Amino acid sequence: MGAASLANIPVEALVFASGDDASRELARPNWTPVFLTAPQNQLLIALGDAIIPATDTPGATAAFANRFLDLVLSVLPPETQREFLHSLAWFDAAAQSQYKTPFADLSAQQKDDLPNLVAWPHQPLRAGQAAPNLEGHQHFEILKHWIASAYYSSPVGLKELGWDGWPARGIFKGCDHQPEQHPDTSTGETNSTHA
Repeated sequence: MGAASLANIPVEALVFASGDDASRELARPNWTPVFLTAPQNQLLIALGDAIIPATDTPGATAAFANRFLDLVLSVLPPETQREFLHSLAWFDAAAQSQYKTPFADLSAQQKDDLPNLVAWPHQPLRAGQAAPNLEGHQHFEILKHWIASAYYSSPVGLKELGWDGWPARGIFKGCDHQPEQHPDTSTGETNSTHA
């Protein structure tokens, strides 16, 4: 299953009570993964920091992207879980091959260098001949999609996008006005009075 097919996973909006905040559960100090192993979780944290680092805004770790993904992955189909874990394992294997250490233990520079190497599809030259695109690019794309989706689903990421913190409640039914009662966008005048 490719990254494009992730869009086919059905997602339904839920309406929560006004005091509910699911992100609080992810922020618990005693949180432990329900799907990932501890080493896989540490690897995901390290990759999240490489893909969405903390700058003048919080990064993937502050958004608990790893915790959100752990929870989501725990209920997804086995094929989706395997794809994610395969991509995650690729980065550890690549770090072992290149630097002789797990990805989570790399230096900050190495944690940037390895994802940068596979961030763009390209054909490296080997003995003067173009080799196939690096396998790592596909794994990078899969993990980037997951991590960015988790980040921008979090309160941290939503605030970066301009969310004011107000939790929407209920179901939006659309405008109750008739089309002729809407303002003319070119003049700003209302076409007729509101009922």
